[in-house]
Amino acid sequence: MAGVRVEYAFVAEAADAQGGLFYVTRGGAEIYGIPSTFPKPLNVGALSFVVRLAGEAEELDRPLPVQFRIVDADGHPLAFAQQAEVRFERHPIDPTRTTGTVMAFRFYGFPVPDFGTYVFEVHANDERLAQVPFWVVPVEGPDVDGEAAVEVDGPEEPRTGGYL
Repeated sequence: MAGVRVEYAFVAEAADAQGGLFYVTRGGAEIYGIPSTFPKPLNVGALSFVVRLAGEAEELDRPLPVQFRIVDADGHPLAFAQQAEVRFERHPIDPTRTTGTVMAFRFYGFPVPDFGTYVFEVHANDERLAQVPFWVVPVEGPDVDGEAAVEVDGPEEPRTGGYL
């Protein structure tokens, strides 16, 4: 099918994209631990996604719509949905290919309703092109009032959230 395709998509702690290149901190950080006593909705700290889109040679210099969203495990949309148009140019070395477009999405304190599985999705032409899952899991940590959680199994320090 002609149109847009995803060459890669992944989750990271932080990401930026400029001039077709991406810069990443802690790429692959897909499990986020948040203290079980924190109030809901939960806020995921630093969360980013990187996507490289490419097109077919017959799609040169034509705007192509794409959509990005985050959904829960049942496919219900959360607080993020974005639409964009991408254009591809002929590759400077291989004329049978197009250039790619690298995009980064960066969130701080992204709200999720509860612990569970969430998915960043890429859509085009009414078709889901990619899914990047991430998990928000409960961990032992400080209570909401700031007091340290009670240790359960020995001297390990309580976790205060972040990546596992």
